[in-house]
Amino acid sequence: MDEQPVFTDPWWDLRRGGPTEHQQREALHTELLAEVAAGHPLHNQPVEVIGRSMASDDIVVELASGGWARVHLTWKRAADRPPWPTTTFYGTTKTLEEDIHEPA
Repeated sequence: MDEQPVFTDPWWDLRRGGPTEHQQREALHTELLAEVAAGHPLHNQPVEVIGRSMASDDIVVELASGGWARVHLTWKRAADRPPWPTTTFYGTTKTLEEDIHEPA
């Protein structure tokens, strides 16, 4: 598999093993599952939350099938109508990092 992405400010790398990171991964994964409805490209796809933006409602998930996705959560706590939550897919760490590290 491709190398793993590097997260820098304002991104929080949730792959660290601490209890705070674990709690964040669980909460964000629960919210993602609640928001993704049938018809969304992430519906029924196994993913792992690996990063969170501290400047927006975006998260990065690693896809079990390979690659990554940046997801903009809506925090509706319920299924949303596709294309929400908006999702961008990346096949390489380079394209993901170029997107998440773009100056605002």
